[in-house]
Amino acid sequence: MTEFTLSIFISWALVNILKPIITWVKKGKLTKDTVITSGGMPSGHTALVVSLSSALFLETGFSPLFCIGLVLSVIVIYDALKVRSVVEEQSKILNRLLKEKGEDLELEESVGHTPAEVLVSMVISIIIPVLIYTFLRR
Repeated sequence: MTEFTLSIFISWALVNILKPIITWVKKGKLTKDTVITSGGMPSGHTALVVSLSSALFLETGFSPLFCIGLVLSVIVIYDALKVRSVVEEQSKILNRLLKEKGEDLELEESVGHTPAEVLVSMVISIIIPVLIYTFLRR
């Protein structure tokens, strides 16, 4: 496995291992939904695209490939912070309406990320590739 691939995989795996651990520490419980649900600390999607951009930068510098990765990262981060927060608000309103109507359906409400959740993922996903490229580069 190359430094490039390893950087992306380890960053993504680390945040997805940390997510249920952080949830367990904060809430005192762990369910199967904790592992498979969207949202929460840290953001796996952010980790994936930021580690991709970081590895692209370390591999190619300020190249067109890095710029593509950077644009992709901005789109995914915007989605995690803004678009999915709107979906959360809509889900809360719809759940309230469904409950008032006596319906037995509940939509997932926690699908987005806070700025802190995204920031933690970004930091991890910059540090991991830098460490891997620093210590494994031939």
